Amino acid sequence: MKRFKKWLETQKASIKESKRLQTSTLAEKVQFPKSMVELDNGQFAELSIATEEDIVDILRIQTLSYNGTTPWGEGALRREITHNKRALYLIVRDEKEAVAFIGTWFVDGESHITNIAVVPEKRRNGLAYLLIKKVIYLAVQQKMDKVSLEVRVSNKQAQKLYLKIGFKKIGIKKGYYAGDHEDALEMSLPLLRM
Repeated sequence: MKRFKKWLETQKASIKESKRLQTSTLAEKVQFPKSMVELDNGQFAELSIATEEDIVDILRIQTLSYNGTTPWGEGALRREITHNKRALYLIVRDEKEAVAFIGTWFVDGESHITNIAVVPEKRRNGLAYLLIKKVIYLAVQQKMDKVSLEVRVSNKQAQKLYLKIGFKKIGIKKGYYAGDHEDALEMSLPLLRM
């Protein structure tokens, strides 16, 4: 009888944890402590999961990175960070100022990078590389099969970085980007499960 009660308690605890994980956001599921990371220039920056308080900084980074525009507005970012259970945003701060971020969705075995931006004066310091590698790490941790993204066909610098990391060109999405209707290059990185 004692064994049965212990087994029953274990089952109830397992079901409770399973329900908690189903209702929690991706940011709550991943194991990712705030950390200091070294950049290519030898300086250190703080990497953490973005919260609702970081939305203003993410909007500022977009404005600086995308010629004054914010492809993802405040409302969309708020929904992503507070309500989308499959979304995760990471942010990098250099001496308390937000300088880069990345957004990703974990859906159906795939981590899809939705947005990445680095303020112009902090580019070429390894921030984009760091953010993508952290998403890859988290995707493996969450047992995803691949990481995917779209990039403007004109953005050769970003494509070069993605190829260096191991992404492969998959195809072209015609007229993908709002506003100028530039084509997007689809890229994908298969992940090895441990």
